[in-house]
Amino acid sequence: MDNRNYNNYNEGPERPRKRKKVSKETLRKRQLTAVFVIAFIVLLFVILIAKACSKDSGKGGDTKPADTVTTTTSAVTTLAPETTAPATLATTTTVVTGSNDPDKGFKLDKYSIYINVGESGIAYVQQYPEGSTEADEVWSSSDEKIATVDAYGHITGVAGGECYVTLKAKNNPSQEVMIRVVVAGTPAANNDQNNNGNNTPLNNTPDTEKKQETEKKPETAEAKQEVKEGKPAEQAPEAAKAETEKKPETPEPQPLAEAPAPSKINDPQAHYEGNVLIVNKSYPLSENYNPGTLDPNCNEWFNKLTQDAAKEGLNIYFASGFRSYTYQKQIYDNYVANYGQASADTFSARPGYSEHQTGLAIDVNTIDDSFGGTPEAVWLADNCYKYGFIIRYPKGKDGITGYKYEPWHIRYVGSEIAKKVHDAGSDATLEEIYGLTSQYS
Repeated sequence: MDNRNYNNYNEGPERPRKRKKVSKETLRKRQLTAVFVIAFIVLLFVILIAKACSKDSGKGGDTKPADTVTTTTSAVTTLAPETTAPATLATTTTVVTGSNDPDKGFKLDKYSIYINVGESGIAYVQQYPEGSTEADEVWSSSDEKIATVDAYGHITGVAGGECYVTLKAKNNPSQEVMIRVVVAGTPAANNDQNNNGNNTPLNNTPDTEKKQETEKKPETAEAKQEVKEGKPAEQAPEAAKAETEKKPETPEPQPLAEAPAPSKINDPQAHYEGNVLIVNKSYPLSENYNPGTLDPNCNEWFNKLTQDAAKEGLNIYFASGFRSYTYQKQIYDNYVANYGQASADTFSARPGYSEHQTGLAIDVNTIDDSFGGTPEAVWLADNCYKYGFIIRYPKGKDGITGYKYEPWHIRYVGSEIAKKVHDAGSDATLEEIYGLTSQYS
């Protein structure tokens, strides 16, 4: 290269650099891009400010966060058990959570329960509030004359009407959920012996007594008038005699007839010992067996049992009866999820292995240990055999029956077998009578 010429080139006057021309289309694109970027930054800034404000509003010293309330209403038309006209009731679901974020509160599989008197229902918990578990459940009923609820959330209809069942978290009472319960049947005012322990027979209610007194007064006045008018005095004693005849007389106790044995069921998998159907952990029913309701004799004799108990001032009522294979599976799976299979197997039957599927088993009153030792439980254990029932899972026989003591669970077998079990001892079992086992294979 010629260095001299190179230097002369560099030392010459500075020449202006040519600018590249930009088209109008390119310039417009750049301007639009800039506008979009600025808009995005502003939007992001607004979102961040909104979130910050939301968090700050949730903090307010001792102020309870505003509750979130969701209400759903639907009309339900049903025929009440002892009425002739269909009753239409509004089923309203109200959910209340103590947090602005529903994802952090209780979640149930249903928020309304519609049952008949004596029937039971349950709303399964699908999600607990943060920091709470199944052990923190606290269930309560707004009106136990309408429906009761046990510690596990089993809701039982006691009398016709509606009420709310509330589930709260023991470790955080602000977290709660409410379930609307509608019970179809005789209203509480006419069903005292089923809801508040007042076992006064319905035909001796105060209204009836007043009516009887009202009917007596005209007759007494007429008798007095007849005496004043000089009519034969013999008619006054007759009026008194008529009044005496109207007074209700206590009927003489009649010996109970024999409760018939239940009919044999149509299930090829059913196991019988003589005329006694055996369903336990060793002898299941098929999945397809579904009578759909209680055995007629079982239902009839249970009604006699409750009526006679009421005469002695006791309130024994139906809590649970027939359960299908599918429904038993839901119950069992829920217990397994909450307690583990080993624990669940001690108090809940696997689907197909439950006596409730036979339509011959009934759970009474509160389905928990609090029932044991009550006057009703004592009377039931001493007298149920007279009506064809036995206490199916006696105390101390867990290793034989496969289940813990259940004073509320009775099984209909008919008078002959019930007396046989009773005579064998207050804690006798079908497994012992027939030399059977009760173990899952």
